[in-house]
Amino acid sequence: AALAIFARDGFAGTRLEDVAERVGISKGTIYLYFENKEELFKACVRETLGSHLQQTMEMAATFEGPTSDLLREVFRRVSAMLSQHAYRTILLLLISEGQRFPELVSFYHAEVLAPGVRGLKAVLQRGVESGEFKDTGLSEFPMMLMSPVIASVIWNHLFGKFTPIDLEVAMSTHLNTMLDGLKA
Repeated sequence: AALAIFARDGFAGTRLEDVAERVGISKGTIYLYFENKEELFKACVRETLGSHLQQTMEMAATFEGPTSDLLREVFRRVSAMLSQHAYRTILLLLISEGQRFPELVSFYHAEVLAPGVRGLKAVLQRGVESGEFKDTGLSEFPMMLMSPVIASVIWNHLFGKFTPIDLEVAMSTHLNTMLDGLKA
């Protein structure tokens, strides 16, 4: 309910009262759970992305097999996450209103981006250390692996009704290209 209101009204325009009404609870009840809309937003991020990211990182830490297969599994999981409306809502909200609400950007960076980048870096370093990947320097900028994916989400938001990008196909194509360049 909160993400629907955030998507409709933006972060600045969202009121806890509107979320409570959508859920069908009293205005006072929502304040028992969330001090303010910043805390509600943080809960949305943790619920939609945090647990998914944690599960993906745990899988990566115990994965046995070639690093290229691990990277494919990570991308498959990220693709599933990106296909969720909730993720797109959060990302687009941060892009559109992040300058006005830097504390939300800092929170998102600390809770989602920094752990994700560390996880990707570990996967890339694993491939280099095993001799499966050549050291291209990508492990210093692992976020570059995800940037075309994020660009695809933005593209679909703005231009998808004209020329949509199939995220699953785009991610697979991008990963194949990256893996070709990484092969030792």
